[in-house]
Amino acid sequence: MKAIKALALWVTIMAIWAPVRPEAADALIRGTVTDAGGKPIAGALVKATLGSKSVSRYTGADGRYELTVSPGTYALVVEAFGFATERRSKDAAEAAAANFALAPSWSVTQFIGADIDQLIPDDHPPAQLLKSTCINCHALDVMLRRRGATAAEWRTYVEKQMPLRYGRPYNASEAEWKVITGELERWFGPKGQYFGPGAEPPKPEQVRRPRMAPEVARATFYEYTMPNPRTMPHSLAVDRAGRVWVAGWDSATNAVIRFDIASEQFRAYPVPTPNAVPHTPCVSRDGRVWMALNARGTAKVSMIDPRTDQLVEIKWDGKQPGTHNCQEDRDGNIWFSSLGETDEGFYVYNSKTGQFRTYKYRLPAAYPPGSKALRDTAEGDPAPAVRAGLYDAKVDSSGTGWGVTYSMGMIISVNPRTGETREFFPPDTPQIRGVMVDSQDNVWFAAFDSHKVGKLNPKTGEFRLYQPPTPKASPYSFVEDTRRGVIWFGDLNGNNLTRFDPRTETFIEYPFPSRNVNPRLGIGIDPQGRIWFTEFLNGRIGALDPGDLPRNTTSSR
Repeated sequence: MKAIKALALWVTIMAIWAPVRPEAADALIRGTVTDAGGKPIAGALVKATLGSKSVSRYTGADGRYELTVSPGTYALVVEAFGFATERRSKDAAEAAAANFALAPSWSVTQFIGADIDQLIPDDHPPAQLLKSTCINCHALDVMLRRRGATAAEWRTYVEKQMPLRYGRPYNASEAEWKVITGELERWFGPKGQYFGPGAEPPKPEQVRRPRMAPEVARATFYEYTMPNPRTMPHSLAVDRAGRVWVAGWDSATNAVIRFDIASEQFRAYPVPTPNAVPHTPCVSRDGRVWMALNARGTAKVSMIDPRTDQLVEIKWDGKQPGTHNCQEDRDGNIWFSSLGETDEGFYVYNSKTGQFRTYKYRLPAAYPPGSKALRDTAEGDPAPAVRAGLYDAKVDSSGTGWGVTYSMGMIISVNPRTGETREFFPPDTPQIRGVMVDSQDNVWFAAFDSHKVGKLNPKTGEFRLYQPPTPKASPYSFVEDTRRGVIWFGDLNGNNLTRFDPRTETFIEYPFPSRNVNPRLGIGIDPQGRIWFTEFLNGRIGALDPGDLPRNTTSSR
């Protein structure tokens, strides 16, 4: 009964929480950001928030910024790395500039996960286990929230929070618990080096941050808080009508959420099966929205048909592992990956017959050296049995399926006509998160733990690995931007939305305007060319307008 009441309350909140865009003309908030001596600060973030929406930009080389907003009184926040944060209220109707002079301040509380990752040694096995385990779910700067906790306090906290936030306990051996909590205390505990409450911070020269590209100052970020701020929006997809479809991943939400870009309104479509774990959506050519359901059980998929505007579940009684993501192939079949840590791998749903088909793949006899599964094992524990599970799956123009494994760096292809599979092992790749097949049928993959973006040429078997500017970047998922001729990917540990041009092999990193965004598998591009993303731990979704396309243009996705 409590669950029913909670669901009813959630639906009511979603129905009435509908911010309407003001009809009045846009206003401007502008000014400069300097240091205490009057020198312009390039790359300072200026964020204006009114209600559930924020608009952000970065200052250029001259320290200037300009925000286009709707009329109203905004909470302004200005921050820059190495300076103290400033806050004030600003009525957008006031013509006076909002100028800021920031005082110097050097604190680890400004660090992102990639900054912290640089300072914890990679060649120390316990630290390696800490990183592999914690960055599995979030960036390392999340730990700064509980600076000063002891090993015992860390364990108590994790044991409590995992079921609440992630819907499942953290399964670890006693040896793993001892190493992980010991390392948490070592680095973030009462006497933690660099990150303890009273620790001497590292010197500025110990933290390598790339210089912000000038293109970033032309871009605008938009962020929208979910109606229930405790919602954990996992991944999203954007349809041709300008709607964003979001996975309400947490057990309290358990819904597919629609955000209408034009009206800035949210709507929830609850999933009937409790704790179904809506994970990653995709939109088929006919406008239907498919949502992978990651929980183990009979409900594998939910689908929303635009003709009925109703959500239905698609069940498959014979298979236990849940689905993780999806993509439509050229024949209208929907491909799903299975992260049940089995070798079943690909589930393909024929939407005409209503039947699933499974494509299995071969597992190696043992994990390749350096695999994530081996990094996650404490000294003295037995070698783990080889179990993979597909983290992501996509389809190329010929109908061939491509998948990547979670616990090792393995790429699998499957020919759906013959069932034949091929396995590829990219170098220096402990695990892979997202995969994407571009319009030229190149296979791009997120070499997550090795901090690189990878490309496989399927015809030659040749691999190329590309290092983003942030040394400890953690690429997660991709979307191809065919209008601009680039690839966008979310960077979890570097807290960036990153643009990569395959023709010039160059990157532009757009730092997210909020901390701990932790982008997941699904990002998308709307008809105006804005790139949409989720803020998994912040209860928000957001969009980046790079500012390089004409207004009201149509962008390929």
